[in-house]
Amino acid sequence: MIEFSSVFKHYPDGTVAVDDVSFTVASHSTVVLVGSSGSGKTTLLRMVNRMTDPTRGRVLIDGNDVAEMDPVQLRRSIGYVLQAGGLLPHRTVVENIATVPRLRGASRSVATKRAYEVLEIVGLDASLGKRYPAQLSGGQQQRVGVARALAGDPNILLMDEPFGAVDPIVRRSLQRELRALQQELGKTILLVTHDIDEAMTLADEIIIISSGGKLAQRGTPTEVLTRPADAFVAEFVGVGQPERRLRLREENGVELVTDGLGRPIGTLDR
Repeated sequence: MIEFSSVFKHYPDGTVAVDDVSFTVASHSTVVLVGSSGSGKTTLLRMVNRMTDPTRGRVLIDGNDVAEMDPVQLRRSIGYVLQAGGLLPHRTVVENIATVPRLRGASRSVATKRAYEVLEIVGLDASLGKRYPAQLSGGQQQRVGVARALAGDPNILLMDEPFGAVDPIVRRSLQRELRALQQELGKTILLVTHDIDEAMTLADEIIIISSGGKLAQRGTPTEVLTRPADAFVAEFVGVGQPERRLRLREENGVELVTDGLGRPIGTLDR
């Protein structure tokens, strides 16, 4: 479990990035931090592995304050997935994935074996292991980024806009694969996105951060859509917007789902 307890982050110039935020991420759940650019969601994420330290308040993992942990060892125990993969361009796919096991003392052969194991877990062929990142598609690079995060078998995965650099079709595919992977592995995932639809797709619970780094609402996707806490949340999630107002009509013997503007978005499967 990850716990944020009355966390603040103020900078010397007076900028307030995070303002008295408290919430928990239950073990084996996926919690998505969502908000506009500059709202402090990435700052919160980076507090978990001490890439950023709070000005006040505490961040705890299973009841232990991360401020009392060695930052290097902490980071090696947590999976971290960046936008566009964040891969080392001069290392092969297998070398990238094996980085954390090697840093944690595994032999080259053991780390390489583990790298090929997680390649299979994320659905990539072993033949890609000897390629370099530039020889992969964007979707493949992102899968390698996830594989690298999983290589050390961490309990916690931090994911910062993990699918923001790929096209919409690949993005939907990666989202489906992450959901399937989570069902199989049961990690504790804290994920940052600015895309409320992505949050609705992936989250067990959504944390909405407003400007000034304040927690606007937390809840399941259903709770956020049906009981927005205030006008900001309602506008952010699109309550009342035509895109959220779905309707049914029959066309050619098929029940067609449309949005509030009459645009077809799918069919109803009874």
